[in-house]
Amino acid sequence: MKGKSLKTRKGKLYYQVGGTGDALLMLHGNGESSDIFAKQFPFFKKHFTVYALDTRGHGRSDLGVERLTFKQIAEDILALLEKERIQRVHVLGFSDGGNLGLYLAAHYPERIASLIAMGANYEADGLTDACNEETLERYEELLALSDTDPDKIQRLCIHNLMLEELDLSAEALRSIQAPTMLLAGEFDLIRDDQTEAMHRLISGSQKYIVPGGSHGFFVDDPKVLERLAKKFYKSL
Repeated sequence: MKGKSLKTRKGKLYYQVGGTGDALLMLHGNGESSDIFAKQFPFFKKHFTVYALDTRGHGRSDLGVERLTFKQIAEDILALLEKERIQRVHVLGFSDGGNLGLYLAAHYPERIASLIAMGANYEADGLTDACNEETLERYEELLALSDTDPDKIQRLCIHNLMLEELDLSAEALRSIQAPTMLLAGEFDLIRDDQTEAMHRLISGSQKYIVPGGSHGFFVDDPKVLERLAKKFYKSL
């Protein structure tokens, strides 16, 4: 994968590119970077031109804003598509990246060819009780940091994507037309009823719960995602 940068009016964004074929955009989770997909790059590069973005404020990308929103990140992605002259893109997103994929499919249907969302949720309280409690505790810890801490704003911006900036609704999910597959682990951080609710709201969507899988099941066992993705893309 080759590292590239995208200049915006609000800082530089980093992304990786590799492979040949139709465009596939890979979107990582909260507090992560595109490197989370390192084990997936070799497989997907055989079938797609892969674009893996460090979303704003994450990894090697600048924050450049005082408030980080799904709308802002979506605008960054549109700028990336314009730079690379991509009209329509397949999206594979994990966790917050899956949520972002849902947002893109709902708000920019003409740009999204398909979506695989892993460990996604559309409601802020769609997490398991234990994960939700931990998320709230972490938020309180970040608020307690000194205002002189140079990383406080960035860390709060990133954390708030889960708590206050999850800009999805049942109506938005019902509007999604792109072929969609929802994946989650048997022992995911996302509640089972949340995944099932999204499946029911997105017409024609596919759903699969990975037996024994964690939230990051695809990192633990890359072959699981490869098998499911191959079957999904063949059905398009």
